[in-house]
Amino acid sequence: MSMSIRAMQCFVAVVSAGSISRAAAALHVAQPALSLLIRNLEEDLGVVLLHRSARGVAPTTAGTRLLAHAREILGRIDAARADVREDLTAPRGTVSLAMSMSMAKLVAVPLLRFSLAHWPGVYLKIIESSTGYIPGFVSSGHADLGLTFSDDAAVDLRFQHLIDEELVVVSPPPPRTRAKPRAVELDALPTMGLQALAELPLVLPGNPHSLRRLLDHYQQQEHAAFRVIAEANAIPQLIELVQAGLAHTILSYEAVRAEAMRGDVVLHRIKKPRMTRPVYLCRSDVLPVSMAASAVADQVSRIIVDGRPPA
Repeated sequence: MSMSIRAMQCFVAVVSAGSISRAAAALHVAQPALSLLIRNLEEDLGVVLLHRSARGVAPTTAGTRLLAHAREILGRIDAARADVREDLTAPRGTVSLAMSMSMAKLVAVPLLRFSLAHWPGVYLKIIESSTGYIPGFVSSGHADLGLTFSDDAAVDLRFQHLIDEELVVVSPPPPRTRAKPRAVELDALPTMGLQALAELPLVLPGNPHSLRRLLDHYQQQEHAAFRVIAEANAIPQLIELVQAGLAHTILSYEAVRAEAMRGDVVLHRIKKPRMTRPVYLCRSDVLPVSMAASAVADQVSRIIVDGRPPA
């Protein structure tokens, strides 16, 4: 059986180097021995893994597939090695966390600050993505943890409900107040009813964006019809359009709190009904989770539930 850990390590090294000779030098093995190992691997699998030419080597379609599997398997082996060596007081290893842009604005800075101060052995990888892709990242092992707004994506994941974050109306400020810092605590915000909201020109994310699906649900539930004049999926785009005075939008409070404090936008709470969306932390229910990932999960939960950076 040629599909050994060593064979996978060598195959990854050859593809990364683009040359068997360069990979042999990096691995400190003889080039003929490395070439034989790759050929034995190809014979074992019954496929050609590398296109060979005078300029070097490149993976075939089968080789590209094997490369993805090999990197994931080797990453899991590294995680297992780190997991059994560490203890709860000093977690170590790589932890990847997938989240949306709005959650990254709340979580990324305090999490990395805490990690650098308390977990010198932890290497954080923050993956910013649409929430629709995040469960798949966690299911496949490309992310250890994920923050999502739904808990019905996959049966092989475990979801922990953290909070229900409030949605607010984001509006352009009057010109005379632009760029004036202000206090914008959620409880102190002025309110806006659904009828007044329905009269505003809105720019919202398009379907199948999770926020748009939620807002459509509220419209159906309350028999309301929003006046949507344009669509944009990225939060910075939505905020920029509001700042330009072109429209209003609806976002989570945390996604726009900093801009409101600078006076770039004006916020209103929505009343009758108050609009919220759930936030879940998901992890695999079938793949092992390292102690480092568990520690990061606990800290992410504290940051989100507290709504402020940890001490």
